[in-house]
Amino acid sequence: MKLKDRWMKLRNYQSDDFWAMLFARPLTILFLLPLVERKWVTPNRITFVSIFVKLAGSAFVFFDRTYSGGVIGAILLNLGLILDNMDGTVSRFRNCPTKFGFFFDKITDSVTLTIMFWAIGFRAYASTNQFIDLIIPMMAATASCIAGYGKWVTQRVLLDLEIMEHYRKGTIEEYGAKTDSCPVWSTPPKRTFTDWVKWFGYALFSILKINEVDIFFFAALALITEKYWLFTRLDSGLILCGIIAAPIKFSVRIIRREREVEKIPRKAE
Repeated sequence: MKLKDRWMKLRNYQSDDFWAMLFARPLTILFLLPLVERKWVTPNRITFVSIFVKLAGSAFVFFDRTYSGGVIGAILLNLGLILDNMDGTVSRFRNCPTKFGFFFDKITDSVTLTIMFWAIGFRAYASTNQFIDLIIPMMAATASCIAGYGKWVTQRVLLDLEIMEHYRKGTIEEYGAKTDSCPVWSTPPKRTFTDWVKWFGYALFSILKINEVDIFFFAALALITEKYWLFTRLDSGLILCGIIAAPIKFSVRIIRREREVEKIPRKAE
């Protein structure tokens, strides 16, 4: 495959997260350009390497309290983030996604993210001797798990409602056939210079959303500047709000969707 075609096909996912748009996705595509067609480069192998690199980064953060240890930890954690983007990109490039691969990627993300929160929290506490720098990241890790659990339970409920909708409409066989087929990835958008300027502006604005990927940005910023409050109080504090915000958000989605489906007449027995 020609280099240009390979590059276009690697752009098979359009993120709307600040740190993914400006850092993880561009480097993912750059690193995969010469590797994506190699047979030994598989999504699950990349996931394994990502786990190891993230854990190594957390280990540097926790055990090596020198400045260089913090910088190495920040680099490894963000390299792990890039690898975490690479596995899905390879899967979509080859049109070979698996249910286990998706599960394995997500469940290990939860584990490594929690360990990263703990490691930075303990490092900050050892530096500042402020208990708040330890407790907020640990609570934020809990909030992240709660939000993640709520998200996937919501997806499960919405899936049931979608199946119910197709059953009532008499389109369940068409729906089943569609879900059983390989996904077709859309062609990435072609942007003009003005479009790229708008894209860059949106990327900067999206930092206000405090998405999961952006956690790695705040972690690196805190470790490199040694201003630990950027992660332990600012970022972790905002994530902690998810304990309340996430269940409310997901509840609203389910209620609205359930009302839509209930308006569809039931099939006659």
